[in-house]
Amino acid sequence: MSRFSRAATRWGIVIWGCMIARDACASISPDLRQTHRPAVASARTAPIPAPARKAQKAMADVHDGSENIEVRANRGSYTAPTSDVWGKSAVALKDIPHSISVITQERMQDSNMLTMTDAMRQVNGIRVLPGSTANSNFYSRGYQLTTSLDGTPNAAGTLNNASFDLSMYERIEVLRGSAGLLQGAGGAGGVVNEVTKKPGRDFSVSGAATIGSFDNYRADLDLNVPLNHSRTLRFRTADLFEDNDFFYNYSHSRKWQAYGALEWDITPTTTFLVSHAAQQQDITAPYYGLPVTTDDTLWYGGRSANPSQPWGYSNYMTQQTIVSLSQKLGRDWTLTARGTFYDQGYDMLYNEPWTTINAKTGLLTYEDQGIAAQRGSSSSRSADIYATGAFRLLGRTHHILAGFNYNSYDQYVAYANVSGSGVYPDISINNTAAVPAPPPGSISYAPSSGGAEGSDDFAYQWGFYGQLRLEPVRHLSLILGGRISRFSEHSRDAYPSPRGRWSTESDIHAQLTPYLGAVYQITPNLSWYASYASIFTPSVGDLRYHGGGIAPQVGNQIETGFKGGYFQGRLNISAALFRMESTNQPLSDPQHIGFYITTGPIRRQGWEAQVDGEILPGLSVSIGYTYLDTKLSNPSSPDFGGAFSPHHMFKSWVHYTLPGGRLKGLSLGAGIDASSNLRGGYPTTLQGGYMTIDSMIGYAINRNLRLQLNANNLTDRYYYERASGVWQFNFPAAPRNFMATFRATY
Repeated sequence: MSRFSRAATRWGIVIWGCMIARDACASISPDLRQTHRPAVASARTAPIPAPARKAQKAMADVHDGSENIEVRANRGSYTAPTSDVWGKSAVALKDIPHSISVITQERMQDSNMLTMTDAMRQVNGIRVLPGSTANSNFYSRGYQLTTSLDGTPNAAGTLNNASFDLSMYERIEVLRGSAGLLQGAGGAGGVVNEVTKKPGRDFSVSGAATIGSFDNYRADLDLNVPLNHSRTLRFRTADLFEDNDFFYNYSHSRKWQAYGALEWDITPTTTFLVSHAAQQQDITAPYYGLPVTTDDTLWYGGRSANPSQPWGYSNYMTQQTIVSLSQKLGRDWTLTARGTFYDQGYDMLYNEPWTTINAKTGLLTYEDQGIAAQRGSSSSRSADIYATGAFRLLGRTHHILAGFNYNSYDQYVAYANVSGSGVYPDISINNTAAVPAPPPGSISYAPSSGGAEGSDDFAYQWGFYGQLRLEPVRHLSLILGGRISRFSEHSRDAYPSPRGRWSTESDIHAQLTPYLGAVYQITPNLSWYASYASIFTPSVGDLRYHGGGIAPQVGNQIETGFKGGYFQGRLNISAALFRMESTNQPLSDPQHIGFYITTGPIRRQGWEAQVDGEILPGLSVSIGYTYLDTKLSNPSSPDFGGAFSPHHMFKSWVHYTLPGGRLKGLSLGAGIDASSNLRGGYPTTLQGGYMTIDSMIGYAINRNLRLQLNANNLTDRYYYERASGVWQFNFPAAPRNFMATFRATY
């Protein structure tokens, strides 16, 4: 057994011991439990905001066949008793035959998560691959994750765009493994479901001011207001402003985001919701990672190196609108229709290195012909209509989901013609400000410039899906599901005008995505499950260096394991074994930036375990371990799979609130992130195993005010988060840094 496996086993023994102890305490006296709980709540800080109070209904996890009552995680919880990501309605985590993690508001605040990247870095089994200053890609079990928004498939998260700030989301749900039933075409790694904030029935307001390392300044506000006396019309807004530098040279970001949601109960059974989010982010000297050295090794001559220049920029304007209508049909049925509209425009300019870094001197060469100047836009349109409900048959209650969804995305980019001919040798990677800005008039997007060019890629998919949850015998659920999908993708030359004719890159008809699952309730708190799921992943665009698209990635997954839900869903545990098989996985071409190659058949298998929630009064944990083994059927195929997911990953966060006495109101937290070796584009670009430590200390001044200090990478470990390119995409992690937050809640 490996060192990581032994450590995970010891953690498991400790946690199970805590659970047994808590069960024992709970059985002593109900009065004793009630004596202690208020003290913990008052020390925990502020009163629960009104939207959270609305969500704090008690879950009736009834085992006579009735549906679970919906519950959301409330203040003080690191987990949620239910999730929507699997079946578009609230289902207890222990009743879902997949590995699922939920990042709650409490977890976000304690770890001071500000971006989607911050959140995904702390999800069990997830590998974060930074892509630029503005975005990251997320991988699970060696495959990229796709996204959904409030349960509706959403291509925007897979377009390598600047992502929205975390402040507009109530929680993040992550399903690991194939999720083709509801997603259709998507990543085999799973799906990230971003659940937006919704209005509550009571007035509440909260805000935070943050200051941190690298001149990081931030302010955000979350306001909920009922707009009429009957509270059938409600409004919520979440807004922020942020201004910050980075640990690498020259870069600076200024960002604002505004989010508003209006909810209207048209009738007691009909609810209409519309929301809109807008975000502007302007970045100076955008960062896309470091080149390798002339020895094909990673650069360790300083984490502050930035290949971009102070005159470079990348600016993004992003807008997103969601419209939904929900109608209850009788007691057990709900019909929902939802549409999402996403648009982003961007403009960027910087000079890419013309050579790799001299391993001995740290020098490299730039040329005007290496200037990257481009403008573009990305848009996504999604529609989803579905019905969920229950019916009685043979004395038992069964559940059904049936629906249709549509998703399209369009990516347009125009590349400028660069007429400069300057060559700049012997530039230090630590002083790229020496590279001059392009001469006036040397960059042109005009068609008459001759060298300007561009492309337009458009793809869409639609499909019918269904899921049937049967209970043939008591405590046993069988899940049957399937989807029929249609996928089409076209591309054309788009610049200079006139635009070229569309050419078909992919055309898939009647793609069947089957799903099978079973859940057996061993006890009211413990279940065993097994599932089979499939996925297909078309690749959009002209991705090969020598032209043409790449074949769709296809695969399937088998998973089995155990899940436990305790204390009305405030503590969830799980352990899973999985095996995944796929072919045609796209990988970054190590020799050609922005292009891809594919692997032969790949088999990935492993196991994982996680514990999330409150194991003792005031003691909350989020602990997870993942082991992954990758094998290629064709040994001659290039394999950079280790760059996506290492063999071992261990992530933990433990938070304790002191119950009373002189230190009442004080809370402490600490976390460990450990990973085994990460492979890169070359055998020599290997990041060895590493471990980092994060921590926090907080103090509740009173029920409404709280101070908090977070520290990241306390040991100042120098390591690479990503090592997967030659000219770019090698990202050192941030050094030790701190962030202080003052939060008020009313």
